[in-house]
Amino acid sequence: MATAAQADPGRPARRKRRTMSPDDRRAALLKGATEVFRRKGIAAATVAELAEAGEVAKGTFYLYFDSKDHLLGALWEEYVDGFLRDTRAMLDEGGAWWPSLDRLIRSMIEHAVRNADLHRLVYRSANAKALELCHASNQRVVDLMSDFVARGTLVGAFHARDTRLACRMIFHAADGLLDDLISLDEPIDLEEVTAAVLELAHRGLGAPHLD
Repeated sequence: MATAAQADPGRPARRKRRTMSPDDRRAALLKGATEVFRRKGIAAATVAELAEAGEVAKGTFYLYFDSKDHLLGALWEEYVDGFLRDTRAMLDEGGAWWPSLDRLIRSMIEHAVRNADLHRLVYRSANAKALELCHASNQRVVDLMSDFVARGTLVGAFHARDTRLACRMIFHAADGLLDDLISLDEPIDLEEVTAAVLELAHRGLGAPHLD
């Protein structure tokens, strides 16, 4: 009699469950979910498959995530956390306002392109609930950028009718552009995209050389 793995060659063999700490178990679920979502898509993936890929029982899955949409939101939050960690470390180094903003924008674009597969998963397959969770994580990036620009505005580094609104516009323009380019499954000219976003930021926030 054929096993499940033999019946479905594309399905990974069942892995023996091992003892893990709660943090390690959650990390294993996130890692396993990435494999399952890429192979089957979000809609077709089942909680049972996600639990198996994470090497836990199906009941254990619900100790960590309410649903597969919640798990997808957690994957996106992990992605956002990585960007925020790098960005906060960069901003903590200090430096002039405009070079720091340029580095922040460049880092955001590079991080998105490195994680293109996750972008495609979310925006091609996710339902409204999953997208809501992802947008909530994105707001943390918007807030970080807006707070930085607001501080720079107080000392005269940035100029606009409303620099917080301008910053939000720049973020969402860049985010929309990246999602559009990533969805095409074609090579992305990182330098050209970065230059275009930086030009928008410089015009929108009144870079000195444009005065």
